[in-house]
Amino acid sequence: MPPGLMLAHIRTSPLRVMLTGGSVGLALFLFCTLQALLSSLDMMVSGAGGGRLIASSAVSLFQSLPLSSQEKVRSARIPGLREIGHWTWFNGIYIDPKEFFARYAVDAKKFRRQYGDLYGNGADYILSAVEWDRFEQERASCIIGRGLADRYELSVGDPLVLEGDIYPGTYRFSIAAIYTSSGPTYDEESMFFHWHYLNEANGELDEVGTLTLTYDEDADSSAICTAVDDLFRNSSTRTLTQPESAFNAQFLSMWGNVGLLFNFIGMAVIFATFMISLNTMLLSVSERVREIAVLKSIGYRASALRNLYLAESMLICGGGALLGALLAKVMWHGQPLRLATVVFPEIRVADETMLQAGGIGLGLALIAGIAPALIAARTSIVGALR
Repeated sequence: MPPGLMLAHIRTSPLRVMLTGGSVGLALFLFCTLQALLSSLDMMVSGAGGGRLIASSAVSLFQSLPLSSQEKVRSARIPGLREIGHWTWFNGIYIDPKEFFARYAVDAKKFRRQYGDLYGNGADYILSAVEWDRFEQERASCIIGRGLADRYELSVGDPLVLEGDIYPGTYRFSIAAIYTSSGPTYDEESMFFHWHYLNEANGELDEVGTLTLTYDEDADSSAICTAVDDLFRNSSTRTLTQPESAFNAQFLSMWGNVGLLFNFIGMAVIFATFMISLNTMLLSVSERVREIAVLKSIGYRASALRNLYLAESMLICGGGALLGALLAKVMWHGQPLRLATVVFPEIRVADETMLQAGGIGLGLALIAGIAPALIAARTSIVGALR
């Protein structure tokens, strides 16, 4: 089948071709983007530090733990347990309630030891020794991520004022340093400040959000989890202690089954696009009935006409799918993405996703082209001319 004939078919209705190819491209772009978001969420869970455990309230993540629970765990002298720190979710308002980013109150010294560089295991939050020292020594100081600093054009030494909601009041900070992260698990869109400053401003409540437990490499982490939870089993503040990766997964599960939702959306869009493509190809063959009869009468075989419509479907649907997947690959090349209250670190379209997108595009093209191809091949000359 001469390629010129196929191109002539496409030139007769360029708008329809562009809309059909564009719908396929948009569907595959959305599919690749959703898969990239799922991969980013998976990195947040799987990339969490392997040497840390998180102890939170067994009742709810939003219920605080008494500060005394930290000393109770330390006094128990659990084998393999090395360091105990704590984080507290602050929330608060910066400039406008819509301007969201994560704000945590931490024990600065323990935070440095557990997430910085003092253990010699590499740092999750990267600062120089001078910057860490400055943050530790200045109680009204804070550190923020590079992404946050770029978004609000903030620099070291600038003031940063938060209005509290969970913890009422006005909180004034000075930026001691701007950190970067060592990997996609830990974003650069967060703020950390001294828990002691928060505690003093609220009348010594002596409450923390979660405990962070660091343990030795050869220690039994499951035994530590059990030992910690046993300390509070019969108290009013029962705990749930688990690896940091499991804690992150628990936090993400609060959104529901995100993977199922994203996959459902992607498949629904692809199915709708398939119906559009099939309708376009069927409409195309119905408009060319006389042309098919003429082609058959001058010697074109049924197989040649069948191949013509399959090739046309491959060009329109396959080309659109390729462009959509490539656009997603170019657009999402490892940068973070902030959506409402969620920061997706390192959005990247994996090679496996590109292969899946290629397979879906090929499948769409074949399925959308088979029915028109069979109709064209089986159309009789007499019936078509009549």
